[in-house]
This record gives sequence, C-alpha cells and structure tokens, in this order.
Amino acid sequence: MIRILVQEPLTRPKRITSGHWAAIDDAYQRLGRAVESEDFAHVVGAAKELTESVARVTLEANGEVYADNAPYSKLLSAAHSIVAHAAKPNLAPNDVLRAIPDNARKMATQLAEIRNRYGTGHGRADVHEVTEEVAEACVHASLIWVRWVLARHTTVLLGSVTQLVSDLERENFSRGELAERLDAANVPGLEEPEQRRLGVAVGRRVAANPSFPVELDGVRACSINPERWPDAYRTGVIEGLFINGDNQVDPHIVSPLNATYLLEHHSDATGILTQLCRLIAAASWSFRFKGRHEDVIGLMRATLPRVPADEQSLWAKITRTLATHVPEEVS
Repeated sequence: MIRILVQEPLTRPKRITSGHWAAIDDAYQRLGRAVESEDFAHVVGAAKELTESVARVTLEANGEVYADNAPYSKLLSAAHSIVAHAAKPNLAPNDVLRAIPDNARKMATQLAEIRNRYGTGHGRADVHEVTEEVAEACVHASLIWVRWVLARHTTVLLGSVTQLVSDLERENFSRGELAERLDAANVPGLEEPEQRRLGVAVGRRVAANPSFPVELDGVRACSINPERWPDAYRTGVIEGLFINGDNQVDPHIVSPLNATYLLEHHSDATGILTQLCRLIAAASWSFRFKGRHEDVIGLMRATLPRVPADEQSLWAKITRTLATHVPEEVS
C-alpha cells in the first residue's frame, strides 16, 4: 500500500520557478526511494522534509523568507494561512470547509515529533523500531497536506503582491487578467501597507502606460464593487495616478477621471486629497508631464463636478497648485 502512495506524480503548479519545483521534486523523489527500499526510518524523515520544502516554497513565492532554523510548526502554519484563502475567501473560522485542510495541517505538523522519535537526521543512543504502519501514516500525513497546498499554489503565485507589482511595471495585461490576479491576492485580507503598495503600482501603471484592462479591473472596479476595495488600496492608486516612482508629478490625461472613481467611496477623501496636494506642491515635474500639463489641468477642471461635493474645493486647490507651479521652461 505504501508504494502506491508515492507512485502518483505531484502536480506542478503554474508559474512556479524551476528552482522551487526542483526542490520539491527532489524531496519527493527521495521519499519515493526510501519507500522503495523499505527504509522506514528514512521514510519518516523524508516525509517531514518534503512537507517543509513545500511550506518554504509557498512562503518564498509569497515574498516571505524564514530563517533555516525557524520552527517547523511555524512554517506550516504560515504557509497554510497563505493558501487557505484560495479555497474560498472570507470563510468563517469555524466553517466546515476549513475543518478538513486544518486537520491535514495538524497531521503534517506531527511529522516533526515523529521524525525526532523515529526518523533519520539524528544520532541515537537507542534503536527505535519503525514499523511499516508508522511509515505509512507519515506518508499519508505529508501527502494529504502537500497535495492540498500544491493544488492552490497557482492561485498563491497568481496573487503574489511582489510579483504583481513587478508585472505591472513591465507586462501587458489582457482583459480580466488583472481582476483575476487581484482576486487571487485577496486585497481585503492584505495588511494595509501591502494594499497601498499594490494600489500605487496600479496607479503608476495607468499613468505611465494607460491600458483599458488595467483601468477597468484595477480602478473602475472600485466604483462598481466598492465593498471589495479597502481605503488603503484606493489611496495608493490615487497617489500612483499623480506621483511616479521618482516622486515626480507625472499624471496622464486619464488620471483625473480615474481618480474620481476612487474618491466616490473613500471614507477619508478629504484626507487623501489634502495629502495629494502637499505631494504635488513639493514635487518636481516629470519630463513627460511637462509635455501634457495643459491637457491634464484642463481635465482636472472638467472632472470637478464628478468629485464628491465636500471635496470639490480641495480638487480645485490641487488644480490651482498644478497651474501655478508650472516650471519656467514650459510656462
């Protein structure tokens, strides 16, 4: 029976790096060789190593790196929490759909203690008999969790904030692609700094290289489904629409209209526009903006009626700030 468990190849997730996959595959092959040779102590150790390898790859794919001496249980819990939302976001902690994977994680967590007692990797003063039953239980405990994680690993990679920010700088997006990746990133579940970082990347992409799919999925969606988009993300997008990575004023002609979509349901529109006005007043102008400043300022004035009534005076102040801080070489 135990040989059957390791005959089915592991499913390679899409987007996983060759290095990460090589680490997982190597661990799985070593487990298979230990099973084939009926070295049950080695089976116990290899099952634990495979599980830890998958946990570390999952964490690194999400931009998290743990020390090589990090507790095994901590690694599994952290990796598990990353993939848990991929099954279904916002499940209640006691939802039945959480019970099965949570119990799989608990089984896999016990592999460290079993390895310490029976497996390879430690010199011993006594010999502990490792039965086939113990080895089989360890293989089950590892593979149930490992296969569950790998099945959702593509979603984790799809929604990796670090990778998505990088792709927004240099890749093209087809219609619906950014929506899928933002959904995979579980934006409401991110910490506020990550929500903002992702928003800034979306805003800068729209300002630097306007793309209707990015505008639709990353900006206008905030007006269509406002409950899905937290304030920190909205704040980041607005800043990115006007300020580039060099902290220069660099809006595109599409920036004013897109900013109005984000202001509609922002809980502190006054605060974000006040901060934006400060940033614009203190920053230099980009070369690109110098060539289109008149069009942008004109569109700022044209979109004023779309701004919430309480913030229209601030919007007008930002427009005046742009108009009165024209560099000499373009005035």
